[in-house]
Parts: sequence; C-alpha cells; structure tokens
Amino acid sequence: MLDHDGTPGKEISPDDLRAALVAAAPVLAGVPMLWRASASSCITASNGTALTGLSGQRLYIPVQDARLIPEAGKALVDLLWAAGLGHIGIGCAGQALERTLIDAAVWQPERLDFAAPPVMCDGLTRKPPAPRFFNESAAWLGLGDLIAAADGSIKAVARKARAEAKRAAKPIQDKAREAWINEHAPALAALRKIPEEQARGILMRASEKHLLMGDFMLKSSDGSDVSVGDVLDNPERWHGTRFGDPLDPGYRNDHRVAWANLRSGSRPFIFSHAHGGVHYTLARPSARIQLSRGQKARVVDSLLDLLRQRGELFDFGEGAGLVRVTGGRVSAVSRDWLADHFDRIAEFYTVKILPEGEPKESAQDAPPAAAIAIIAKNGDRRLPKLTAVITAPILRVDGSILSEPGHDASTGLLYLSASGDTAHIPEHPTIEQACAAFARLWEPVRLFPLADDVDRGVVLAALITACLRPSLPTAPGFGFDAPAAGTGKTLLAQTIGALGCGDAPAAMPPASNQDEECRKRLFASLRDGHKILLWDNVRDVFGNAAIDAFLTASVFADRVLGASETASLPNRALFLVTGNNLRLVGDTCRRILVARLDAKDDKPYARRFNFDPLQTVLGRRESLVIDALTIVRAYRAAGSPRLAPGRTASFEDWDDLVRQPVVWVAKFSLLWGLPSFADPLGATDRAFELDPETAKLAALMAAWGQCFGDRPTTVAEAVARTFPAAGAPASAALADALEEIAGERGTINRRILGRWIEKQTGRRQQGQRFERGSVRAGSTTWILRTEKRPTTADISPPPGSVVGLVGYGGLLLTEAETTNAVLQPQPRPRTAAAMAFGPRPDPG
Repeated sequence: MLDHDGTPGKEISPDDLRAALVAAAPVLAGVPMLWRASASSCITASNGTALTGLSGQRLYIPVQDARLIPEAGKALVDLLWAAGLGHIGIGCAGQALERTLIDAAVWQPERLDFAAPPVMCDGLTRKPPAPRFFNESAAWLGLGDLIAAADGSIKAVARKARAEAKRAAKPIQDKAREAWINEHAPALAALRKIPEEQARGILMRASEKHLLMGDFMLKSSDGSDVSVGDVLDNPERWHGTRFGDPLDPGYRNDHRVAWANLRSGSRPFIFSHAHGGVHYTLARPSARIQLSRGQKARVVDSLLDLLRQRGELFDFGEGAGLVRVTGGRVSAVSRDWLADHFDRIAEFYTVKILPEGEPKESAQDAPPAAAIAIIAKNGDRRLPKLTAVITAPILRVDGSILSEPGHDASTGLLYLSASGDTAHIPEHPTIEQACAAFARLWEPVRLFPLADDVDRGVVLAALITACLRPSLPTAPGFGFDAPAAGTGKTLLAQTIGALGCGDAPAAMPPASNQDEECRKRLFASLRDGHKILLWDNVRDVFGNAAIDAFLTASVFADRVLGASETASLPNRALFLVTGNNLRLVGDTCRRILVARLDAKDDKPYARRFNFDPLQTVLGRRESLVIDALTIVRAYRAAGSPRLAPGRTASFEDWDDLVRQPVVWVAKFSLLWGLPSFADPLGATDRAFELDPETAKLAALMAAWGQCFGDRPTTVAEAVARTFPAAGAPASAALADALEEIAGERGTINRRILGRWIEKQTGRRQQGQRFERGSVRAGSTTWILRTEKRPTTADISPPPGSVVGLVGYGGLLLTEAETTNAVLQPQPRPRTAAAMAFGPRPDPG
C-alpha cells in the first residue's frame, strides 16, 4: 500500500500521482494497481461546504512476496528522493522530517490500514471518487525488481538530495526550534523548580540531539505526566510502557506511539513511531560522589548501586568478570574502560574547608582503585546475570514465549530490539499454521542437494535449533559434508548460522584435533561472545574430548589466558562444522548430527541458482524465526506427542523442543508439497557406522569370536594367534584387526592393544561386548560375550492395543499396523477458516 497524505501547497490528481511514481520507479508502469481515496477524504457539511478535499490517496499493488515489502519500501523512497520528489518537513519542535510523495512509515509488519469508510455525525456526507484500476490483469509485482532498481548510484543521488534539502531547511528548522523552546521552557522551569536557562538547555538537547534529561516530562499512555528521572528510578514500573511522542505528545491524539526500553543492555531509550520512527536516549543527571580519605568502601558501594540502576553492565559466568554488550556481542570490561565509564556517569569531588570555615568543592577524576575493586568482586556485585544476547523472540525451555525486549531475569537472556513491536507468535497455533510455517522455513534451503530424508531432518532440526539455542542448556552440533568441494556445505552452514544470530557467521579454520588447542579455541570464542562457531573444511577424522565436553556442557570452564585462575562461562553457542566426506570419531558421533549434500555432478561448483539463500534469510530473519517458534508451539498445543523413540541423552531439552517437533511436523510434509523428512537422530547411527573406532571394534569382535569364542583370553594369547603354531594356523583376520588397532613398526604393541580393549569394555556392537575376566599369571583376561537378542514375542503388545496417537484429525496405529506402516491422516471436517482460505496446497 502506497499512502499519499497530500503535497504541501497543492493537491495532486490520481493520474499525476501515479505518473510521478512511475517516472521515479519505471518498474511500476505495467503492474496492476487499485487507486482509492483515503477514509478522511471528500467529506461535506450539511450546508454543502467541503470540509475535506482529496486529503489522502492510496495505491494498492499486489506483490509476489509480501515479506519483501519493508525492503522494497526503502528502495522506493530512495528512488523518489533521487527523482527530486523528496522534501524536508519541520516538526513542532524544529525536527527535520524527511518526506516524499508517499508515507515511508506504513510498511512495518502488522501495520493497520484504516480502509473502511468513516462513521460520520448527522448532516455530514462523504462522496469520494470511484476506485480506479490500472493494468488489472497484469502479472503481480516482483519486489526484487523494485529493490534492484535502487542500486548504489541511486542511493548516492538520494543521499546527496537529502543532505541538500536539510541544508536548505535549516534556517526554518532553527526558527521553529527556538519558538518551541520559548513556548515550553517557562512551564518546565516552574514545574520542575529549576532555572529557566536550565529548562531551555533540557529542551534544546531533546530537540537537537534526541537526548531526554531527567527533568524532561513525558506523557504516559494513561494521560498522566511523568519525568524521565522518575521513569529511570522505577524501571519495574515503566519498562515496556507506552508514551506519547516526547516532542509532539499530541501527535494524532495518541499517547501510545512511543515505547520505553529500560533494560536494553545499554543506555535506556524511548522509541517513537511518530514521524517515521525516532530513537530517544534517556539520561539522568550525573550522580555526585564525594571522595575522602578512608572512604573507599563507601565509594565502591555507591558506584555499584549506580551500575545496578543503569543496567548497562552484567555478570557473565563465574570468574569471567564484568561484561558489557556492544553490537549484540559480549565484551569484557577492563579496569581502564570502567574508570572512564565512571567519569561519564558520575561527578567526583572532594571538599576542603577554607581558613574562614567555608567548604570548597574541587572536581576529581574517577578513582582507579574503585574500578579495580569492582572488577575484583566476582560473584559479589549483584549485577544482572547474563546468559546470552538475542536479537529475536525465543521460547524458554518451558515453552513460554520471550518476546519483550530487555533483560529476562529468569533465563539471563538479553533481548535487544530497537522498538517494542515484535511479530506475533501464536499461543496455540493450529496444524495448518504449523505446516504453513514449516513450508516458509524450509523455502530458503530447499535447493541444497540433500541426499536423503535423514539429511533433510538434520537440516530442519538445525534451523529450529539455531532459533532456540540461547534457551537450551545443551544442544548437539551440526555437520555438513559432501563428496566434493563446491557442493554448498559452507553456504548452508552460514545460512543456518545467520538465522540464529542475524549475521553471516565467519567461517573459521578448525583447530587441531589436540584437546588443549581445541579447548583454548572454544573457550576464547565464548569469552568473545560468539553465538555461532563455524569450523570450516575439516580434513581429518573429527572428534576429541574437548569438543565432546563442549557440546554437552551448559557451562564451559577453562583457565583464563595470562592469569592463574579458572573461569566458567555460559555455553549457548551453536557449533557447526563442514568437511568433504566428514567422519566423526568416538563419542563425537552422538554429539554432532551430520547432513550430507550430493549434487551428483562432476563440477558442483559450476552450478547456478536464481536466488541467494543466505541473503534470503538475512532479509527475512525475524519472520523465519517466528515460523520456527510457531512449529514448536503448535507441537505443544497438539499435546507434545512423542513420535520419535527414546530421549536424546545429554540433550533432553533439545529433544523436547526440537527433535520431537521436527518428527511431528514432518508427518505432514507431503500434504504441503514438501519432500519427506526423517528423525534427525538417524544421523547418529550413520555416524557410528562410519566411525573408525566402531569399524575396528567390529572387526576385532568378529575375528576374536572366531578364534576364541567366549573363552577368557589374554592380550598375549591373542597376539600369539596371529602367528602359526603347532596344530593351529595363524588367523589373518585377527592379525589385520590387531594391526589396525595397535600396529607399531611391523609388530603389535600389547600395551596399546590392552588399553584399547579396556577402553571399549562394555560397549555393545551387534549384540556383543568385551568383558573383563579373571587375572591369569599377572595378565588380565578378556571375554567376548554374546547377548540374547529380544524376539518379536518379547516386545509385542497385546493384539489390537493402541501404540501411538497423534494429531491432524487423529492418526491411529495398532500393533498390527506398526510394521512398515505409513501414517495416513484421518478425514475430518474442514474448519470455517480453512474453507475461507481455500484448499491446502496440492502435494503434486
């Protein structure tokens, strides 16, 4: 919707309005449009007097992808400025307001369009011109074409035009600001009992710098007046509250256009939607702290109280020290930075008594000793605890929605948002809503050549995990492999990472497979506030104790470099890894889920695509996050049916909030024209099959059983059996197995072999396991046990019993249907909403 609110000094006709838009953006020439007068236009009094002319006009354009509307709106505004169709309006307080032929503030999600006719008092009539259609049967507008039209050269011309318009308007702007200050300063001075010159300075800062000082007055949503100082002193009362526009409280007679964020992780602010959106910083008068000998503890306590009030610094982990949030990431606070910060938020002074008995104040710098003391008080500062920084709504582990910007004390999450308006997350989504969200979430990654259903399940789980990772105490990592370079592994990993953090994560070379090096790299990444760890192009078998501990630890500890102390950090990072023919080893096989890409092409790097999945995610990130959360909420609304067997060890919360919803929503994929998906945990079985240690164990068990059965056997006897002896030929299979495990310069190292078997004790492989036997002549014996495997009769429920029940009209499986069954939805009546929106997408 293009909203024209009139042109200063003249009225423009519908044809001239459309012609001007097409001249600035020729891509609009051939697209369908509907023209209408605004609801307030063409109202006449009972005596025939015209009260409003054509005060506003609307043009509606059907588009192919409405999610691009905000970005396309910015492009159209640049095109209008570049075409000379922009101007600077002057607000009541002397603000410079950018204006074009159309209102640039109408394209936020969930913006209301008052399109219905007005309700008029007796005697008033409204006779607007008839609606008009242009190019009624033409193809809908592809907003990508409009976005592309505002290229770099257009943006440069638009920037120059804006700058020139602001220079030309400055004398008028200064005059309007002076008049506004002259009008309001006396009343503010009387109300706050301050000098009028001080009141003038407060109003000047508000108008010129959008800085609201403590004595500045706000109009709250209930119509009451409150000072900025009172708002800052009572954050529990005022955080998230609506206000009128600070400079124009009468704007549209609405005291709800502005929103206060007092727990932003930086300076508190108010965001007003008036006049295109303005960010106002809130600042209290500087605290005054007296310095005197022997009062260090009092000064430290006063500064800590001030830090708690401001809410800009946090405690991050145990022993990790004080942190601040910059650019959405955690940064450690140094002693020098903190001392400088104190100088900016407080006034320090000493008092000296003059000979005549009068006190004299002298300004002082912030005491470095106070900064040192506060940094040293780990665990005793009582500042807000920080777990992670998020930039989109999220679900808590209990499934509740966290969508209010600011610091959430229950989780330690800090939600950064410039405005209080976030996209709506349904409390109880229907299955139809979940499936529609599923289709949208999958769209950006749909062209990656994933090999099978398990691989698609892994990627879907990775997408949802990226959105929920800051809430989850632990989550598996995700790997992406392919048979050849250029298949898209790194791009897929970056696309998933961008969904989680809002930026394309940097691809880092992997650390060596040594525990020490890995542990240092992982710990340093957490200290630096990285939300996504992408280790790219792993060439060796991947896995070690440090990575295993990292992936299953909600708190990760290590020694701080350059200090003889250990710190523990919250671990909410998503771990991603890529590699050609990536192979995991040992326990890492169950901690990283690998999806395989296979383009089935000799030159996969030469393929071309018509869109960029990474840029698609970056452009639509918030809506895609909402889609992921909608799937999880719908799963919970359906009763949280556990369709996937078991519960993933070490990742129990992840299993509840990611794996089970993935398996649940995947049952409906074919109904919505999507490919099939399987349980992402299937990747674990595949990883163990490819695990070199698993292959070694399987080969050893097969050869050992053939040679010794379940007879207790020492390592020495096993090695001896690899050589021919009287009456017993050598076992080539056993020799190969032992050589693979403990071969060393043409011999088999018994010590290495014994320790390896000891490490595998009790591990089951195809129903077999090694067990420690008795000691014989000082050597441990080993027994290969074969377990009786359960039969169908051992596990079958009574005939006809119900095994599973899930949603979508009811899916019932009885014992007789569980073998090779395909779940089919039971028919159910269509809801009124479903019928109103037409049939479901054709799976074909």
